Amino acid sequence: MKPRISIILPTLNEAKNISRLYKLIKKLKLKFFYLFIDDGSNDGTQKVLRKIKKNNPKQVFIIQRKKREGIGKAHKDGLLWSYKKKFNFTITMDTDFAHHPNYIRPLLKKVQKADLVIGSRYIKKKSVPNWSLFRVFLSSGAHLVSYILFKHKFDSTNAFRCYNLNKINKNFIFKCKSNDYDFFFTSLALLNLRKYEISEIPMTIKGRTEGNSKMYIRYMFKSVFMMFNIFLKIKFNYLK
Repeated sequence: MKPRISIILPTLNEAKNISRLYKLIKKLKLKFFYLFIDDGSNDGTQKVLRKIKKNNPKQVFIIQRKKREGIGKAHKDGLLWSYKKKFNFTITMDTDFAHHPNYIRPLLKKVQKADLVIGSRYIKKKSVPNWSLFRVFLSSGAHLVSYILFKHKFDSTNAFRCYNLNKINKNFIFKCKSNDYDFFFTSLALLNLRKYEISEIPMTIKGRTEGNSKMYIRYMFKSVFMMFNIFLKIKFNYLK
């Protein structure tokens, strides 16, 4: 029996990207079940999603929110949905073309021998073309702090991942309290703490070409706070 695979695709004002991204994933000719989680888009994204679902009602699902609830909340809800529907593997990725569908096959190949596989921009050089210096600084800073605190070199802020749901206990999701960007390194720190097998594939992550960035300064400061918060919880054995 072939494994059942879901792809979680959070959207917030991605009308210019989502249809093209969906078509590129379809071209891989792999059977996926798609879960779009929209955070109250007002640019026509919801209309595009309804059209996609109409053309593929058995494999496309939509969670529609009235307002922005956070990228972390979208990932957590998507993962819980995938566990409930008894999928074997779940892929998570951005919908602004930062994560190209060409990396999906290597991700799935690697996860056959791992519990979690992450796309990494730190394995090869020149993996972030057309990024601003400010974004490179933030990313590199988060990577360095994550290494210092948690003693691993994984790309802890990258959302391009494949979870082996057969092996990972879903309880880690409930330990991730944040609903924002810090979900990514929080979840990784927890899974690493619990000795799950984590692997990476090299990938290039480009800056968006359509739409606007959803990262705001307040989320950056909150992420730094949450990084130290979970470090202290791990250090004093509040997380098991």
